[in-house]
Amino acid sequence: MAWDVTLDEVEHKVEVEQRGDHWVVRIDGEVFELDLAEPEPNVLLFRRGEATWQADVDPTADGMAVTVRGHRYDVQVVDERARALAALGLGGGASGEQIISTSMPGKVVAILVEQGQAVSAGDGLIVVEARKMENELKASADGVVTSIEVAAGDAVEGGVTLVVIGPPEE
Repeated sequence: MAWDVTLDEVEHKVEVEQRGDHWVVRIDGEVFELDLAEPEPNVLLFRRGEATWQADVDPTADGMAVTVRGHRYDVQVVDERARALAALGLGGGASGEQIISTSMPGKVVAILVEQGQAVSAGDGLIVVEARKMENELKASADGVVTSIEVAAGDAVEGGVTLVVIGPPEE
């Protein structure tokens, strides 16, 4: 899977591939082999050789804040699907619509919201299990759940729409 990642206002091309028990990550063409674990939602543990570090990930209105070794990084991620939709003038953006999807195939474990429910930035929306890890997907901005496209127990492919959040009601 490939993303355009903006890290503290600098854009990078990031590609990620799982190979057996570890991950191969290419950042602007430089290759890193990592072991990855998610011991709890929004906490990632990385190991590269003998070095280990933790990343705490918190959603923000326009992406996420990632804290590593006491340094906070503001991160925005655009996947291939979102990039293609933006090129066509579709998807989120000016309308305030959020399309919630997962980048990897998995199984929907729980749906935490109902259609018509108001949500705030950071609220959990849906839990998807992928590669034996449960990932809670959260709202990146305030809004109202306009559509839930899946049910608990469904197997889903990466990139498919799971939940749609519309702009907040005024």
